[in-house]
Amino acid sequence: MSRIDLTEANGFIPEEDSSRVIQATVANSVVEAFARREQMASRTKGVPRFVADAPEIVAEGGTIPEAAATLDEILLTARKYAKIFHISEEDVNDSLVDVLNTYKIEWASRWARKFDNAALGVTAAADGTDTAPFTSVYKSVATSASNQLIQTGGALTFADINDALALVEQGSYFDAANTVFIAHPKMLGHLRGMVDGTGQLVLPNPTAATPGSLFGYPLVVSYGAATSAAATSNPTGNPLLIVGNRQMMINGVRSNVESAVSRDAQFNTDGVQLKVRVRRGFAVADASAYAIVEKTA
Repeated sequence: MSRIDLTEANGFIPEEDSSRVIQATVANSVVEAFARREQMASRTKGVPRFVADAPEIVAEGGTIPEAAATLDEILLTARKYAKIFHISEEDVNDSLVDVLNTYKIEWASRWARKFDNAALGVTAAADGTDTAPFTSVYKSVATSASNQLIQTGGALTFADINDALALVEQGSYFDAANTVFIAHPKMLGHLRGMVDGTGQLVLPNPTAATPGSLFGYPLVVSYGAATSAAATSNPTGNPLLIVGNRQMMINGVRSNVESAVSRDAQFNTDGVQLKVRVRRGFAVADASAYAIVEKTA
C-alpha cells in the first residue's frame, strides 16, 4: 500500500520565522540567508527564465520590431531532509534545559551546513539522493562552457580574486547590488594576510569581528563552501571563494523546518521520539553568473 504524505494537519508543527531554530538555519547557511527564495506549492516547480534583446526607439507611426525572446525554465525539485531523535522522557520532564528545542537547534544547524555544501560545493553530478541532491554552484561552474573556475595550489593572490570578479563583471548577469563573495572559513586566513600590488591589505579591516567586504562587495562565510564528493555538514575538500549574483541561486522552499513529537513508539522505554524535517529545492539559474577560486593545496 502506497504511503500518502500530507503536509497539513498531520501532527507537524512548523517553526516560526523568529524562532531560534530558524535563526540557526540562517546563521549557518548562506543559501538560506542570501539566495533568491522561491515558494513551492508542489514537489516540483518550473521557474521561468526570460532572455530578450533590448528595446529600440521607434518613430511615431513606425513599425515596432519584434523581440528575439527566449523563454525557458529552471526546474526545482524539493528534497526532504529528516531525522528522528530518541530522547529520554526523564530528560524532557526533569531537565532545566529546553531539551526539544536544543535538539531541534542542533539539527537545524547541521542541516543548514549540509544544505550549503549540497548547493555550493558538491562535485558529483546531481542524482536526487543524499549524495548529490542538487547540481551545485561548483559543479555548474566547472562544467559550463565558460568554466569560470580558477584553481591555485600556491598562495592566494590579489590577481586570483580580481580575475574571478572580472569574469563575473563581464557577464550578462552581473548586478552590483546583488554581488556577494562566499568564502569557506579556511579561506579567511589567506584573505586576511593578502596584499595588493602596493602592499596594502586587501581586507580593509582584517581585525574586525565580521569578515567585511572585498572590492566593496559583502564577504560572507559558509562552512559548506568546500569541495566534497557527497553532501556533508563538514566538508574536508578544497576551500572555495565564490563570487556572483546571489539572485541566480534559487532556494526552493517547499516547507520550513517542522517537527512532531510522539510518545507511543517508545512507550515501553519511557522514551520520546522527536521527528524533524524540512523540504528544499535548489538550482543555479545560470553558471555564468558565478566565478570560483579554489585553493587546491
